[in-house]
Amino acid sequence: MNASDIAALNALLDREAAAGNALLAALESERSALTGFEVAALEAATREKERLAADFDRLDGERRALMERFGYGPSRADMNTLIRAVEDPRYTESSTRAGPLATRWRRVVALVERARDDNKRNGLIVGLQSRRASQTLNVLRTGRPDELTYGRGHAPGLAAVAARALGRV
Repeated sequence: MNASDIAALNALLDREAAAGNALLAALESERSALTGFEVAALEAATREKERLAADFDRLDGERRALMERFGYGPSRADMNTLIRAVEDPRYTESSTRAGPLATRWRRVVALVERARDDNKRNGLIVGLQSRRASQTLNVLRTGRPDELTYGRGHAPGLAAVAARALGRV
């Protein structure tokens, strides 16, 4: 690898980090919309998150292709091997000192991990809200938040009868 190859990889990692930061901001907007029960804001935040996630994924694909062009695989371990080859032969992920390439790579890895965690958190919020909505519907149908829809032997229970009655109203 020559200096221009390393510069290209550094530039790509900078773009990937910028995309990751934008994705984190979109995930935060999505969380705010979820907790604020703002449907229009949630739709906009979700569209933006999906657009930014696709951009982040595209940049990751470019990085993987560049790594392949340099003769390395696409994995995290392969990137660490590349860093050892071009920057610091003793480099590990736990090294206290890191050169410019390793610093950029660590930033991208941290952004990926944070985005994954933030997305899981938003998914948990959606799950809790879905459960709350189901319980509210069950209360409206049966008077109890935990009433089953079916009775014994999979025959329609009180909740199913109440739901059909609500549907006729």
